[in-house]
Amino acid sequence: MLRRMFNRPRAVARDGVVGTAVEARGLTKQYHQGSVIVEALRGIDLRIERGELVAIMGPSGCGKTTLLNCLAGLEGDFGGEVLLAGRSLRTLGDDQRARLRAQVTGFIFQSFNLLPTLNALENVEMPLLISGRGGAETRSRAQQMLAAVGMQDRMYHKPSALSGGQQQRVAIARALVNQPAIVWADEPTGNLDSDSAAAIMALMRQLNQEHGQTFVIVTHAGDVASNAQRLIRMRDGLIVTDDTVPSELRAAS
Repeated sequence: MLRRMFNRPRAVARDGVVGTAVEARGLTKQYHQGSVIVEALRGIDLRIERGELVAIMGPSGCGKTTLLNCLAGLEGDFGGEVLLAGRSLRTLGDDQRARLRAQVTGFIFQSFNLLPTLNALENVEMPLLISGRGGAETRSRAQQMLAAVGMQDRMYHKPSALSGGQQQRVAIARALVNQPAIVWADEPTGNLDSDSAAAIMALMRQLNQEHGQTFVIVTHAGDVASNAQRLIRMRDGLIVTDDTVPSELRAAS
């Protein structure tokens, strides 16, 4: 795999466009637990450029998943500003945010979230069908994505017949089938053994490099974060460090 040098101020997507994928300005988020107010995010300023592969780390309860949910438009009740693909999430209603997520984002979760009654190909087709596409083009696109993640020989198997690593590959294909500009991954290797986790992260690096899609990965695992070009560390609802990872310190690609 081609190893690329990374220069954070000039992240470039596959289409050659330099620009911002998502930006937070003074982002705050509160949760109410009875009479107690929990400050989950306490004034986050963050910009992620197109084409970056970013890891967000921190101890449990530090706010990293809350940050991802706010940036991705899954949380609508927050303070400050979030710009996703140049659009202010605060100005959008629930349906509008859902349409924007479908157009420009993909999601990879720890629990895979595959529909158990559908085979791998049908699971990958689902986002295309939801967005109104159908027919032979949809089937062909889903098959291409499964081939891209090395699952062309298992596309007619249901999730119960797949290993954890294989299920996560299907979930990645599903996240990418709509060719999203940005992919959110919340503990994507949390349910995998070490060998499967390493293979999944190598796949995500490859897809980032070959397709120029932005990846934002929430993780507690240092070996997962070592794949990133940029490492953000959080504590108590704040970003405490935000550093470019030198190429010589990244996982081999």
